[in-house]
Amino acid sequence: MRAEARGSCVRLIPRFEKLSSSCQGWWLVVMLLGVATTPAIAQRDPAAGDRDAPVVRCGKAEAALRLMRAAKVEPPEQPAAAYLAAMGDTDVLHNDLDIELTNINPATNSCTITGRNTMTIRSTTGALTEFQFRLRNQFSITGAFVNGSTPVTVTAPTSSTRSVTLDRAYGIDEVFTLRIEYNGTTVSAAFGSIEVRTHSGGIPVVASLSEPYYAYTWWPAKDGDVFLPGDNSDKATLDFALTAPSSYTVAANGLLEGVDLLSGSRSRHRWASAYPMTTYLVSFSATQYNSWTVNYAHPGGSMPVQFFIYPSNDNASNRLGWEKVVTMLGTFRPLYGEYPFVDEKYGIYNFPFGGGMEHQTMTGQSAFSEGLSAHELAHQWWGDAVTCKTWNHIWLNEGFASYAEALWAEHKPGSSGLPALKSAMAGMKYTGPGSVYVYDDEVDSLWDIFDGSTSYDKGAWVLHMLRHVLGDPSFFAALADYRALFEDAAATTEDFQAVCEGHYPGGDLDWFFSQWVYEEGAPSYAWGWTTTQVNGKQYLLISVDQTQSAAYPRFTMPIDLVVGGSTVAVFNDSDTEHFVIPVLSSPASVSFDPNAWVLWGSRTEGAYTPGPPTIVETSPAPGAFVEARDFQNTISVYFHAPVNLAPGDVSLVGDATGPRSFTLASQSGVNPVVLNLDGPLQADTYTVTIGDGVTGASGGLALDGELIDPDDAASFPSGDGSPGGVAIIRFQAGSMVPQSSAWGVLVTVFGVLIVATVVLHGRRAAPSLGTVQSQPVLRG
Repeated sequence: MRAEARGSCVRLIPRFEKLSSSCQGWWLVVMLLGVATTPAIAQRDPAAGDRDAPVVRCGKAEAALRLMRAAKVEPPEQPAAAYLAAMGDTDVLHNDLDIELTNINPATNSCTITGRNTMTIRSTTGALTEFQFRLRNQFSITGAFVNGSTPVTVTAPTSSTRSVTLDRAYGIDEVFTLRIEYNGTTVSAAFGSIEVRTHSGGIPVVASLSEPYYAYTWWPAKDGDVFLPGDNSDKATLDFALTAPSSYTVAANGLLEGVDLLSGSRSRHRWASAYPMTTYLVSFSATQYNSWTVNYAHPGGSMPVQFFIYPSNDNASNRLGWEKVVTMLGTFRPLYGEYPFVDEKYGIYNFPFGGGMEHQTMTGQSAFSEGLSAHELAHQWWGDAVTCKTWNHIWLNEGFASYAEALWAEHKPGSSGLPALKSAMAGMKYTGPGSVYVYDDEVDSLWDIFDGSTSYDKGAWVLHMLRHVLGDPSFFAALADYRALFEDAAATTEDFQAVCEGHYPGGDLDWFFSQWVYEEGAPSYAWGWTTTQVNGKQYLLISVDQTQSAAYPRFTMPIDLVVGGSTVAVFNDSDTEHFVIPVLSSPASVSFDPNAWVLWGSRTEGAYTPGPPTIVETSPAPGAFVEARDFQNTISVYFHAPVNLAPGDVSLVGDATGPRSFTLASQSGVNPVVLNLDGPLQADTYTVTIGDGVTGASGGLALDGELIDPDDAASFPSGDGSPGGVAIIRFQAGSMVPQSSAWGVLVTVFGVLIVATVVLHGRRAAPSLGTVQSQPVLRG
């Protein structure tokens, strides 16, 4: 769901749902006074973190603003925690809903609904004696029957929950039907769960919008209770018959099976869907529509794309605007896989709410823009086929659909590609307070669930950054696996994270999800660069400082640096870090995250701030094999900058021969550090240890010395970007040709083989330093 325009919804509304009726009356006065006296609403500034300023990202938020300005107060409800606990005892397999609309009155925003829902239910417990469903208390239950004819008793433990005492205990996997017959006058709640309005100069329209937990305001169904996280995992197939005046066309889920002409100038429209559907996605709109169909051609055949438009909106421009979804279906197919309901249809209908709502197979929209259509279409994959399990995880619906807007901009015919993606993401930038995950104490607030800044915008950025962390092939493969595992079901953030970890070389993505989904804010960066030369080789020096509010975490992210046309990624994971990068020559310029793959509040380039010394080269190199008889009895350690040290900061130990004595050529402001040994090396494997008592000659910071592999020269430059850390370097010394005369004959016969073996197994060539490769990740 998405709103067409920004800047018209305010989160500062009291939570009317939780107020007593007397408190509601008091707040009504406050609201009326506020409407009369409050000046025009200003736009929020996302970069400033103004989360409570106006922002709209969904049709429900737009509807909420309209209701607020009309001073409409939602009826109080009574959530029942015990109801949620019982949801796991049953699995609803099918809903057969048959309703009639009468007394349609836009002046009172109400109509009468008379109908029934027959639920086919499977018991998932050993002795099921009760079943709970939801239907608001202004509706009367006129009949309740199990298995067609057995009457059962229905009670109302709360204003929105009904409980049925079954005719007997049902065992695990037993299936039964429950028919609930009801009637009553509608009362719209939340964002306009069942609205009666007009369009095109006074034509009535009746339409539903049940998300998140308001289906109970117009039909009896199993659903999560108000103000609780809920559970969207119980999906059912649907038969839906709606009777209305014959002048009306009815748009609903699935395929239209037929229209029956009835007495009294009435018509029954029969829709059906064989795809499982969660409760809040069941929908309808009944009014006078103009309609047309365009076919979507796909590898398996073709599918109808149906459009239902108000007569007053029916023009060539609007038709062409909506018909872009046919191209979008083909554009999303290689990214997400085939449209999930391809055996039925996709449709768009005009509805009386702002923005759009992704009802399964049939999206309601009030406008005609590409972004709105792309967002709602993407929901068919992410939100409908795969649904967030509870409202805590709404970003799995809204963040995914918001990122689809950017993917459409990137991949649509004629797109500039990466520049278009970058521009689209810039329009969704939010770095302020509030987490993407909706915590339990927030799910009682529609404003927190459907927060455009966090659930939508920042949720899209989570996916954008994750795409860069995984790389395109792994990211889209993860989406395919996520869909395959949870299609026709529901998922949590933990489920999605687990799928992504299967495509991440490091396996564990806690570092990513914990900070970006469950915590608040975003990093800001101050950075600088310079170059230096050591032993004839060039190095790029980078300093990075995270400067965001202390209330926000220090973020871990790979950050792209573009250096002379090549890209290198540094892995920034603490407040202040320094990186030493080999380059072929001194670069003319360096760019910091130029393609904006990281959500940052600001990135300020300044002077390079010197960091701790790192080791860039040693002789012998890590993993090297040296000929003992040719060894010059010196070991050289090169740092990226001069250091101070004492003899106790360095040691040389042979695995078999033990510690070796040496003197230091110099101890102050030195580079390289040279160890002069007291004698030749014996054949052995040696370990050089350089402690973090070594400090920079300028600034005095301790050595940043850690090496990923002490036997691999590719581990240079050393360190993790922060001061402190011991360097361990290992190499071998020996003789390639045995010296004993007793071995002379064997050497003559087998010498070539022996030498070849020693070279292959005892020597590791150091890689060429000074080359910036494409996308290595330097951990800091």
